[in-house]
Amino acid sequence: MPDQPKPIRVKPRNLTARAAYRVPGNPANTRLDGSVGNCFPGLEMDVRDLDRRFFPGLVFNAVRVPLNPVPEAPKNTQGFHLVFVDYMYDPMLPDDSSEDWVQTLLSAYRGDIGTKLGTGRWFLSWVQQGERRIDMHDEDGTPYDGMMVWRFIRSLEAGSDNPVSLALVRRNHEGIVDTEPVELHGYRRRYRTEAGVFSDAYDPGELTQSLCNPWSHDFRDCGCHYWPSNHPDVVMAETDPAHALPTGQSYNPIKAETYLDWLRSDRSPAGNVAAFNTVEQNRPFQIDHYQVNQMWSDLPIVVEGRETGEVYEADIDLPDVLPYPSTAEMIADLRTRLAPMEMTLSLQYLYAYFTLADPETADTARWPTLKDDLIFARRALIEVAIGEMTHMRCANQLLWELQGKDYKPVLTPAKTLRFGPGPGKVYPRSLRPLTTEAIDDFIEIERPGGYIDRAYARCVATLEQRDLYERHLYTLAVRIDTDGDEHYLRFRQMKEVLAKYNTGEGLPAYLRPVEVGTEEQARHALDIFDNVKEGLHDAYVSEAGKDYPEAQDYLSQVRAEMKILRDEGEKLAADQIGIPFWPDHDP
Repeated sequence: MPDQPKPIRVKPRNLTARAAYRVPGNPANTRLDGSVGNCFPGLEMDVRDLDRRFFPGLVFNAVRVPLNPVPEAPKNTQGFHLVFVDYMYDPMLPDDSSEDWVQTLLSAYRGDIGTKLGTGRWFLSWVQQGERRIDMHDEDGTPYDGMMVWRFIRSLEAGSDNPVSLALVRRNHEGIVDTEPVELHGYRRRYRTEAGVFSDAYDPGELTQSLCNPWSHDFRDCGCHYWPSNHPDVVMAETDPAHALPTGQSYNPIKAETYLDWLRSDRSPAGNVAAFNTVEQNRPFQIDHYQVNQMWSDLPIVVEGRETGEVYEADIDLPDVLPYPSTAEMIADLRTRLAPMEMTLSLQYLYAYFTLADPETADTARWPTLKDDLIFARRALIEVAIGEMTHMRCANQLLWELQGKDYKPVLTPAKTLRFGPGPGKVYPRSLRPLTTEAIDDFIEIERPGGYIDRAYARCVATLEQRDLYERHLYTLAVRIDTDGDEHYLRFRQMKEVLAKYNTGEGLPAYLRPVEVGTEEQARHALDIFDNVKEGLHDAYVSEAGKDYPEAQDYLSQVRAEMKILRDEGEKLAADQIGIPFWPDHDP
C-alpha cells in the first residue's frame, strides 16, 4: 500500500485572543471588554454591528435618514432594516434543540414566513419585552431613524427570564405598509460566550465592516494621538541583541528608551530621532496618505511600547530565577517584603506629588511653559502613585488567594528599599521633594532590569506552574512585574521636562518649600489617612470573603477619603508642611 499522507497539523494563531489575560502582542480589541467600541462607529469595532444580530436568525442594519440625499436615492429607508434571514448556523438555533421556542422559530424561517421575508423590504415595527412594547415610529406613523431604533435595541435585556417579541412590516418606497406584519418570539442574543469571546454567530470581519474605507486612509489622520491600541503614536526602537550587555540590557539605555514617531518616513537608523511634542511638529517627517495606503502592512508591530522585527518571541523565561521552595515561603516574602514595598513607594511618590507647585500660581512671566509642565508632572506622578497602590492591592489579592481563611491585609510600609543587581543598594524610606536627585533615585528604582523590575520574578516563576496554581494568579503577578517599565518612562519624562527649571539658584521653580511636618501639624490629614487604611483593610477582607458588594461599598468610601486627603495635602503644602506618612519613631 502506498504511504499514507501525514495529517496536517493546523495551529490556530488567533486562539490567544480567547485568553483570560493580556497576551503580549495582542491589541486591546482582541478582547471585547478591552476594545474601544464605546460609540458608533468606534475605533476598533462598530458596536451597531453587534445589535444587527440581536434576534436569533435575523440580521438587521441600522439605516439613518440621509442628511443630503441625492434625488435617485431610495425613499423611506430609515429604521432597522432586515437584511436577510440567517438561521442555518445560528448557535442559538441548533436543529436538535429541545426548546419549543427554537423549533417554532426554525419552522417559521423554513416555511412560509421565511419565504415571505425574502420578498420586499422589511423593517422592525415594534419590539416587546415584559409588559413594555416600543413602537419604532412616531404617532403619525413616520419611522424612527435607525440610530434611535438601535438605542432601543441596546436597552433589551438578555437571559432566559427575558423573552422578546417583535413585529416586522414590509414597507415600500412610498412608506406604505403593504402586507400583514410578521410576529416572532424568542430571546435577545448574548454577544459573548461563557469564555468571554464573541458569539460564533458573527462572521469574520463583521464587527468592522462598517468602519472607514479604506481604513488605512482614516488611520493616517483621524484623531492622531487618540487611537488607543492599533495606531501607536510614539514608540521605542527595536533593540539589537548583537549590541546588548551580558545582562540583556542595551549598551545605550538612553537611545533604547527614546520615544520615536511610529509614522516617521525615514525608517533608517539615522531616522531614529526623538519624536517632537506635538502633532504639528512631527507631521513634516511622517508618511503621507498615499504612502500609508501602500505600505501599511510594513509598519512594525509594537509590543510593550517597542517596535519588533518579523518574529516576536515573548520573554517568558526568567534566567537565574528559581521558584520558591514552597507556597509558605512565597507568602512570607509577599507579606514581609513585596506588599510593604509597594505601600512605601506609593507614599513616597504621593509625598513628592504634594511638593510640586500649584500650576495656577506658576511664574509664567519668567517661565512661560511652567504651568503646562507642572500639569504634566503632577498628573504623571499621581498616576505612578496610584499604580503602586494598585500593585499593593494585587499583592494582597495574591495573599488572600493563597492563604484563604488565614489571610490578614498588609498595609504597613517597608522601612527600606533596595535596588540594583545582586544584593543591591539599600535605601531607607524617605519623604522628600521631587528634586533632581529624587527623580534620579526614582528612575533607578523603576529601571527595567533593576531590583524593583525583578522583584516579583520568583512569584512569576512559581505561579506559572499550572498544575499547582490557578492561572489568574500567574497573570496577577505578571501584571505587577511588567508595570515598572511604564513608571520608569514616566520618571524619565519628568526629568526631561523639569530639568530646565533647575538653574542651581535655590529651589527649582517647579517646587514649593515643603518639609515633613509634625504629627500635630498634620493631625487631620493623618486621621484621614488612617480612615483610608481602615477602609482598605475592610475592603480586602470583604473581597477575600467574596462579599463583593460590601467590598465595593468600602472602596467607594476609600475613594472619597482619598479625595479629601488630596485636598488636605494641598492645603498643608501651601503652608510648606508635608504629611508625615510614617513618623520617625515608627518601629
